[in-house]
Amino acid sequence: MDTNIKLRVAAGSVTGARHQRACRNGQDAVFARCDGHSAIAVVCDGCSSGTSSEVGARLGSRWFAEAVADQLATGAAVAERTTYEAARRAVAKRLQALVEASGVVDAAAVHELLLFTIVAVAVTRDGAAVWALGDGAYGCDGTVRVVGPFADNAPPYLAYDLLGDPREASFEVLPATARRIVIATDGVEAFDYDLAVFGAVSTANPDALRRRLMLFARAEERVAWGEGRVVRTPAVLQDDCAIAIVERIA
Repeated sequence: MDTNIKLRVAAGSVTGARHQRACRNGQDAVFARCDGHSAIAVVCDGCSSGTSSEVGARLGSRWFAEAVADQLATGAAVAERTTYEAARRAVAKRLQALVEASGVVDAAAVHELLLFTIVAVAVTRDGAAVWALGDGAYGCDGTVRVVGPFADNAPPYLAYDLLGDPREASFEVLPATARRIVIATDGVEAFDYDLAVFGAVSTANPDALRRRLMLFARAEERVAWGEGRVVRTPAVLQDDCAIAIVERIA
């Protein structure tokens, strides 16, 4: 029996206008993979107080997606929390090895490099689910869920596992009939978490989403000739933002 399904994934991230003005790297990251059996996408938001938290975000998005794929390949269920918790442990182990390479698990190094949130989605023929640790948002066929915000602007991070302080993740099994799922970092707060803004973005062009995000992160200027002045419109996306869309075609 043919177990393949038709899935498409679009993913993009952008450095927000505020970080562009400060000449800082974007601290959000996205990674997506899709084959004939599954689609997995992960967005991560690096902690703004970490000097180089984009390092952890970029590693974390890729490693978490790979770890979920490994679980699914061994027969784990897409709609079981244990699948994602196993991926969490695998990523924590890789992060710990990274830090230990310099001697010991040092809290300062963890804070500088490895604090990042995660919103992950996986889709197979058998179903779909979203797992999140930290703030962000996700939508399924128009229904949106917001994760967070958290007290004192202190969301949970996977890297706290390395310091012996693991935090609770959220998990939701989505309808098996889900057609279009969107996940995003908390930068989408700029749109009041209205993920319909990206509803018209086609997954057929993998770069369309990134280009759309770039437009939102760009300020606009126009000359008001009759008034003799330049009118400046600030960028919508002042914060970094990463988004992924998984679409079931058939």
